[in-house]
Amino acid sequence: MQDQRLNPEQAQEVIREAIRLQQEQENTIEASTLEASAAEIGVDPHHLREALRRVEQEREQRARRQRTLLLTLAGVAALFLLNLLYSQRVLSQTWAEVQRSRAQLQNVQQRKQSLIPALENLAQQVNQAQRERLQMLAHALRQNPNDANALALQLLRDPAMRNDWAIVRLMDEITGSENRIAVERKRFEEAAIRYEQTARRFPVNLARPLLGYPARIDRTD
Repeated sequence: MQDQRLNPEQAQEVIREAIRLQQEQENTIEASTLEASAAEIGVDPHHLREALRRVEQEREQRARRQRTLLLTLAGVAALFLLNLLYSQRVLSQTWAEVQRSRAQLQNVQQRKQSLIPALENLAQQVNQAQRERLQMLAHALRQNPNDANALALQLLRDPAMRNDWAIVRLMDEITGSENRIAVERKRFEEAAIRYEQTARRFPVNLARPLLGYPARIDRTD
């Protein structure tokens, strides 16, 4: 102690702690003093010792309950954290799959729409009857893509159209693009279903709102 040197802040802290310890010591009562005081008011020493035992037992029980509560809270917090980590992993995986499938679907849809300028350009190079049918197909591609595939197949069955290599090639691209769209739409729907099933599954459904993931996938193209 003689060789130990303290700065003013450390010295103040030591003094405060010493005062606190002294106050605690002054606030305690020795068992002998308690027994003497009890005897003065006529309390049987046996009853006093039993009371001391019960008080000590109750204090130990309170301490055990507090430890149990703290352990329980720590366990719940650990499980909650593990669930957050697990949910983040599985949701991010299925969400990424949905986004990849959506992007691929949009890609093939855009590819089909990009055929419209080529179709309109081709319509300027054919006779009036063919032009009208090609223009109908271009309109269908813009307004009702589902009808466009049927119109393209009809054009391919027309002998006059079938003899034009440029028309045949473009019709093949249009019908092929519709098939690719159907495949990618199916993959997107399957990915969306897998995500929604994961999002509803316990205990992921408890963590999902906290992680900011939606419950359902928007199917609008």
